[in-house]
Amino acid sequence: MQRVGIIGLGPWGICALERIVTTARQECPGVELEVHVIEPGMPGAGVYDVTQPDYLLLNNPCGQLSLYPFAHEVDRPSYGMGLFDWAVARGYRWLNDRCVIGGYGEPIEPHHFLPRRLMGEYLNWFYGELVNDAPSGVDIILHPTTAVDVHARRTGQEHIFMADGTGVDVDHVIVTSGHTANRVPANSPAHTLSPYPVGPYVDMMPNDATVAVAGMGLVAIDVVMALTVGRGGAFLPDGSGGLRYRSSGREPSLQMYSRSGLPFTSKTVTGVDRTNVYEPVIATPAAFAELARRRRAVDVRTELLPIMFAEMSARYFAQRAYQQGGRDDAALVRASLQRAWSRRRFPIVQSRLAGRYGAFDPEALFFGHQPEYTCSDDYERFVYSALADDLREAEVPDGWSPTKCASEVFRIFRDPMRSVVEQGGLSLDSYLDFNADIRSRIHRLVAGPPALRFRQLLALMDAGILSMPYGPGPAMGPARTESGARRSRTRIASTAFAAPHAGEVDYVIRGYLDEPRVDASASELLSRLYDRGRVSQFRYGSVSVGSVDLTPDSHPIDQDGTVQSHMWVFGILTEGARHFTHYIPSPRSRIRAFEDLGACVSEILDAPGSARSGEGLVEILN
Repeated sequence: MQRVGIIGLGPWGICALERIVTTARQECPGVELEVHVIEPGMPGAGVYDVTQPDYLLLNNPCGQLSLYPFAHEVDRPSYGMGLFDWAVARGYRWLNDRCVIGGYGEPIEPHHFLPRRLMGEYLNWFYGELVNDAPSGVDIILHPTTAVDVHARRTGQEHIFMADGTGVDVDHVIVTSGHTANRVPANSPAHTLSPYPVGPYVDMMPNDATVAVAGMGLVAIDVVMALTVGRGGAFLPDGSGGLRYRSSGREPSLQMYSRSGLPFTSKTVTGVDRTNVYEPVIATPAAFAELARRRRAVDVRTELLPIMFAEMSARYFAQRAYQQGGRDDAALVRASLQRAWSRRRFPIVQSRLAGRYGAFDPEALFFGHQPEYTCSDDYERFVYSALADDLREAEVPDGWSPTKCASEVFRIFRDPMRSVVEQGGLSLDSYLDFNADIRSRIHRLVAGPPALRFRQLLALMDAGILSMPYGPGPAMGPARTESGARRSRTRIASTAFAAPHAGEVDYVIRGYLDEPRVDASASELLSRLYDRGRVSQFRYGSVSVGSVDLTPDSHPIDQDGTVQSHMWVFGILTEGARHFTHYIPSPRSRIRAFEDLGACVSEILDAPGSARSGEGLVEILN
């Protein structure tokens, strides 16, 4: 009998368990396997706490999310169900802004962005079904505690130490510890709060407080919702297709700022994912393979981004042609751009198409165009206009906005991009540039909030509840404290305005999540593994990047360069050696998790047929 340990049972851990159970059922009949799952919280839920309020939403449509990859099997197991089908079968419906079980309210549809707590319930249900449907000979044993260390035995086994004083010997360890916190620096500013959980600051925040939210993406918007809707406010139709905000009177004064000064772009209201459907014109498999062949030499700005920008142009102009003349016109545009690229005449043909269909600048869309700002009011007008313009694109029927289609290129080709940038594929300077700037630009285009959130932000700005007074990259420091002041404050000052603007706030809330670092982790498990040299940091020459160092097949490498062949690491902890790991594993555009974990399980069970090709791993379509 083999024994496997899974440390952490959030979405990545559940994905690992699914691959084990499904592989054992389909590929390894009669296998004897003991799976020890170490998870102190609700199995499966991870960060998707089932007690979260309903105003905290997923940022992917429910029809795109499934922890089972084979949508069209005739003989699917009991757990072969995605989030949308599960929610409908469970009886959930919309009652205003809440999801409730009952025969009243509006039905859930595949393009809807559901409350995050439902994902937690779905994951917990999925875990229960995996346990119930595991084949004979596969025993799943839950340890409701925390793993605190892993030691290699001389026998070749791994001993997992647990916080409750127990331990277990296993043959293989899969670490999916999730978004573990880092140690708080000693010089961290006073009154800087973490974004999650929202309950503590929603309950304690004085009504007259001034609160700055550092960030303009998903997490920052969650914070804003918590301090508005979470304190009794409500969004109501304004009679003209928009929203107005009805204040509860308990909202603090809210401000947002970010390093770039650019808001994220929103998801389309249709929730369509065309990964594995769209055929590339420029960003072909051959183009990515040529770049991936040149390890530690690729420059993202001069070699990868031009391919992506050309594909964005192809998709934009083809969509414009389709809207005006149908499929034949779109096909002609695609063919002409493909020929032009191969003949090095792309800019010429691109210019001709712009004359017919309107100008399109993929580089400006990607990097974000910002004007010169005279004052704070100029910047706020810019942000308001950017939100309103993006909202119009997101609400184009059927998700066919040419601009949104062009942006989606970075989602569709996420995995091919990985083949170039991961595992040391870039030059050192380009890697540092990618981490410091390029990656955040990609996230801004494809990892934004539902379009509804932009309607809500606009309503809050109209109501005077939310402002954005500081512009890009403001400076921060302690404010002068007057004698007898009830609390210290933080001073924030603009750096990009001709007429400077500064203000003082009572609290700063981080509207982002720091990526876990193995060298500064608050996790007892990770800090012990790192301190003992069992895992090491990924490095570019002498430059360390915080991520755990891995082999291409996900085994950690110790400080002496030895591969830890009985251990695997997956998920956000690998960000740096890997890229784009901030997601719920799901078929189609998030299939990478199934493929990597499938290969891991194949190695463990010695089942070469179990890691099915990407062709067989298909999205649940609704």
